[in-house]
Amino acid sequence: MTTRAKTTVTAFLGAASLALLLTACDPGGAQNIDPVGKVPGSEEKSRSAECAVAASPAVDAIGTAVGPHDTTEFANVTAGDGGWYLGASIVPEDSKDANDDEVTVWATTEDPTKDDFDGTLYAVNEAAQDATEDESASVPPAPSAFSADSDAAQRVESCVVEAADR
Repeated sequence: MTTRAKTTVTAFLGAASLALLLTACDPGGAQNIDPVGKVPGSEEKSRSAECAVAASPAVDAIGTAVGPHDTTEFANVTAGDGGWYLGASIVPEDSKDANDDEVTVWATTEDPTKDDFDGTLYAVNEAAQDATEDESASVPPAPSAFSADSDAAQRVESCVVEAADR
């Protein structure tokens, strides 16, 4: 082999080795090296809240509480201290804008997932309280066991937001 060929082969191997070393250190932002929840066995898991869905009588009770000028189609449910929290998105009846909805949080001491739900609803967060202000049948204040700042209230609110995003 000639000197020229040896120099060319050595330069080629050196450049290839250097290129491999440089690309192994950093993907250069071109790849997501840790896709959350995208591959089997990924280390990070999605943090979506899991909630049950309220039975029709519970959703109807929310509809009655907010009156005919607002609508709600479903409610999420999660158990908490003292009972259950319900989260519902209410929209003004005459609205054509999907962004007009408000997330309301309610509470009850009866299981709202049962088809024979007949429990009392309590308005927990400010949006729920505001939605019931102009109705003749007022909603009683929530017992002290229920709080808009509780983990269960925050979880059910997250469920409503995630459901609206789908």
